[in-house]
Amino acid sequence: MTERPDKPGRIDRLLTGQQITIGGRTIQPVARAGGWYGGSQTEGGGGFGALVRVTPVEVVVREPDGAERHVVTFDATRQAIRGIVVAGLTVAGVCMAIMLAVSLARLGRRPQCSAKL
Repeated sequence: MTERPDKPGRIDRLLTGQQITIGGRTIQPVARAGGWYGGSQTEGGGGFGALVRVTPVEVVVREPDGAERHVVTFDATRQAIRGIVVAGLTVAGVCMAIMLAVSLARLGRRPQCSAKL
């Protein structure tokens, strides 16, 4: 049985959505698709898989007079996760500082052993 693995590939594409006209202005969403894909083929069968993430990038606004603006959109999920991680690391750091302070305070109050042999 011969196996012929296909090389995995990278996905990096800029996607544009359908244009929507509202009151003379035309808006068009833009997103980025990124990820990896790959698969393999053998005599007995094969398989294929992909991991793709679509992230909003911007909204293009075209005015009736022909002017064009690009309004950047932020990934709310990424910002929320970043905030959660920062808060967690801050709490962990404060807890470690408190534990160190308590440990040092206990070392300072420990009675000295003065047993003579």
